[in-house]
Amino acid sequence: MQEMTHLTDETLEAYCDGALDVGVQASVETHVFRCGRCRVELDEWRSLFTMLSALPRFAPSAEFADLVMASVRIPEPWRVRAAALVRRFVPGSTPGWAFAVALLAVPLLAIGTLAVWLLSRSYLTGYRLWVFATDQFAAGASNAASGAFSRIVQTDVTVWLVTNATAFLDSVGLRGAGAMAAASAGVILVSIWVLYRFLFRTSNRGTGHVLFMF
Repeated sequence: MQEMTHLTDETLEAYCDGALDVGVQASVETHVFRCGRCRVELDEWRSLFTMLSALPRFAPSAEFADLVMASVRIPEPWRVRAAALVRRFVPGSTPGWAFAVALLAVPLLAIGTLAVWLLSRSYLTGYRLWVFATDQFAAGASNAASGAFSRIVQTDVTVWLVTNATAFLDSVGLRGAGAMAAASAGVILVSIWVLYRFLFRTSNRGTGHVLFMF
């Protein structure tokens, strides 16, 4: 090691700790012998190491590792948490399974009994029940669709679109709107052709083409 004006604190600390190589250690000793300032700092480091070595050493108790590991909380994946939640509701004994099966069988027995009673009536047939069920389903679906459509129509966004569309048609006319629609359709077709030509078509592709990776 080349002689320096003054040794750094890291070098002096490593020298006191015995972490330097033999050649570097000899160079430090030569420098300290010639430099009074570094010699004073080296004495201070030696005093510090002496004080640290004189401090009492405490060994952890036998339960220290168990106490530390008990306080560690490792987050579990949601699959593990879901499986643990399901296991809490799964019966763990034969009487528990019997009780769960009985609870599940009650609504099935009630529905089955009602269906047998209905089919035993002379004025009720399977076809009539089917027609009634399909009519109720169609009526419910129609009501739900009409309600959803009315809610969509009554929204502020729909009102804004209708108002601006009306103003746009009044300003450009039907011919202008048709021309813009045709131009938009042409742009969309050209875009589709460009995507097919440069991304999806694999034959005769040059090195400058873009590769599309799935």
